[in-house]
Amino acid sequence: MVVSPLTAKTRVSRAMIKLGARDRAQLVVFAYESGLVEPRSWGGDGRAPGP
Repeated sequence: MVVSPLTAKTRVSRAMIKLGARDRAQLVVFAYESGLVEPRSWGGDGRAPGP
């Protein structure tokens, strides 16, 4: 799936308005608190986990 940068920006902006978020960080917090995403543990080598 390909999404243009303008489409992505618009979607983020509309999500912020609907959820009353001040910034993208608040959207991330909302996603974790609502269970939309789950935290992944980091490897012992300091690198992010793979897909």
